[in-house]
Amino acid sequence: MLRLAPRNHTAILEVLATLVFIAIAVVPPIAGALSDRARRRGGDRRRETAIWLAVDVAALAGMAASASIGALGAALIAATIAMTAAQTIYQALLPEVVPRSAWGAASAMRGGMTLVGTVLGLLAAALLAPSLALLAMAAAVALSAISLAAIPLAPPSAPPPPHAIVRDRHDLGVTLVARGWIVLGMTLLNTYVLYFFADVLGVRDASRGTGMVAGAALLGAIVSSILAGRFSDRFDRRIVVALSGVPMTLAALGFALLPDAHWIFAYAALFGLGFGGVFSVGYALALDAIPEMGDVARDLGVWGTLSNLPLIAAPVIGGWIIAHSGTPADGYRWLFALAALCFAIGSLTVLHVGRRSVVPFLQTFLVGLAAVIRQPLFALRLRVRQWGRLPMRHRRTVLVANHQHEDESELIVERAYAQSFGRTLYTASTRRMYEPGFFALRMPWLGFMRGVNAGPLFLAMGMLPLENELSSRPLRSLVQAVHAQHGDLALELVFRPEALTIAPASATKLSDLLVPALFVAGDTRVRLSYVREPYRKELLAALRAGVDEDIARIVDVVQRGASFFVTPEGFYSVDGRMRPLKGIVEYLVPIADVWLAAVAFDPFRGRRLSILYRVLPYDRSTALATALAAARPFTTSALLAAWLLAVDLPFDTHEAIDGVVRLRDGLPPGAFVDPELMREPGRCVREALDVMAERGFLHGDGTRYAIGTRGGDRRFAGVTDIVAYQATFAAETIAALRTMSR
Repeated sequence: MLRLAPRNHTAILEVLATLVFIAIAVVPPIAGALSDRARRRGGDRRRETAIWLAVDVAALAGMAASASIGALGAALIAATIAMTAAQTIYQALLPEVVPRSAWGAASAMRGGMTLVGTVLGLLAAALLAPSLALLAMAAAVALSAISLAAIPLAPPSAPPPPHAIVRDRHDLGVTLVARGWIVLGMTLLNTYVLYFFADVLGVRDASRGTGMVAGAALLGAIVSSILAGRFSDRFDRRIVVALSGVPMTLAALGFALLPDAHWIFAYAALFGLGFGGVFSVGYALALDAIPEMGDVARDLGVWGTLSNLPLIAAPVIGGWIIAHSGTPADGYRWLFALAALCFAIGSLTVLHVGRRSVVPFLQTFLVGLAAVIRQPLFALRLRVRQWGRLPMRHRRTVLVANHQHEDESELIVERAYAQSFGRTLYTASTRRMYEPGFFALRMPWLGFMRGVNAGPLFLAMGMLPLENELSSRPLRSLVQAVHAQHGDLALELVFRPEALTIAPASATKLSDLLVPALFVAGDTRVRLSYVREPYRKELLAALRAGVDEDIARIVDVVQRGASFFVTPEGFYSVDGRMRPLKGIVEYLVPIADVWLAAVAFDPFRGRRLSILYRVLPYDRSTALATALAAARPFTTSALLAAWLLAVDLPFDTHEAIDGVVRLRDGLPPGAFVDPELMREPGRCVREALDVMAERGFLHGDGTRYAIGTRGGDRRFAGVTDIVAYQATFAAETIAALRTMSR
């Protein structure tokens, strides 16, 4: 690249690297499925592997002889496709020619030789000129192709009988999730370890130091790979993989807690000791989980592709952690601590192989991936403080929260996931999320997804639909429902004139209201009473049936042992008062342990929106709504707003502090007050006054203030007066505490 494109080699490398990753992601499932199909027809995987290796040898030679960027790029993509296809087909040979009782040992030798090849490849790349290194690769591939002749012919593979009942892919999914966590942790380490040597340890030749440490890790991995594989044929493979993850976790923690150059080689050897076992025995465990050996190449291809998806997110996550830490050293410590957590989660996950859970592992994987991506983004916008948590082993549990903000559900569910080491909670979501166009409506820049129904994705993440709009619906939702049942009817046959005022005069049929130009307008709520008969009766019948179906589904998953998070108010509070708790909770409270997630916000303190919440058990001694309201934290914003509206006179800073302290000290027994407000009321109130003055809620000169313009806060949907909102919130919490104390 440097020789052929000295000026823009970086930009070209980005393009080629992207194409290479796409090939690595797309080729395995396709090559595997085609190989399985050929195998069922009497094909020979050895011959298929040899053909792809021959293509790879030619492509590598073409790379060495390339005289232009175009030729180099074409040869690189061809080599990537050929090698990826060959590896996919080759790995399916093992279970066909090796007895199941020796899969662990065979996987160990495969893993050990792969690591040997990795070491030799790194040496070739470091010591030889680029063209010679590529020719050395071609020679190594040619030698491996010759070795295929020594592999015995696999016995004929009979196609599965029609309508055969086979094992499902639950265990394969578990191994996929576990490998995904390991890959995430490894990528966090591998991507930034070179800069760790340079930035934190001050190693002069960081590349050489990194190479030596990597060599030590690989040598340890080669030894442990062979030993762990042999052990796994005699003992439970799950235990071997889980124990192999322990030294990897300890090594990453060593980097995080004691980053000293004198200990680096010890950490590397410890890491290699675990990695060898995870690398080799993890593959054997995946082979054990293949539900139908006739599809082994395809399933292993999909397994490899999906479990490597964290490769995309890890560099971004690591870069964000380092950039937002106080010092580079702190950033790397947090990074390596996160890698240790990933190794621990991956190791524990494999213990679930063979143990069916009410929560599918695809759901666990998706929620974990969402948490890894979104929690850092939440940290940019929110300051989160939490007291209490669900028990580590929570079954048949309902976590009930009050509802004020759109981020509450995702935030609380994902934090509960992390605090329970990967145990996910089901949630309920409005049925509007399961209709086409949800993403395009929430994020206008995704306008191309107006016709896409994201419902299957939400269901896979454990988000179950629950109808919460019983008297009105978006016009588009009603149009879609009638259109699906009766076709493209005239608008005047379906809707009364009151419902058509938002549509242009040119719209005459149902399909006219489904065009992209009216997508946003179609989100306007329309009462069901505006629909003419008999369509209104049909919609109401479908609504009742849908509600019954939603409730039955949620009750079923809880009865089977799942944990469920719900905000039974249905919609955000817009005035500070909790809405009535309705719907699903009355069905779940009698059959589950109930916990409260009592949420409060502190909008007048800090640049980031501050959310405080408590997780505590519901003792059933009082009404659920009262207990939930009483458990909410008292914030500086709530008490200051209550004092301001009660006094409604000009004041100075000391009067405000004194007023908030008197309100705080006069709260009923059992009140939970923000600990910062308990320790430093002066600082908290001054900070809130500054923010309120900056936003125009107060007028003053920095010492004396008066209430200014009353208005909403764009962070709280539908709130028109945030000061009154906070005061009402405090008053309702006080009333609930007094009710409980009677």
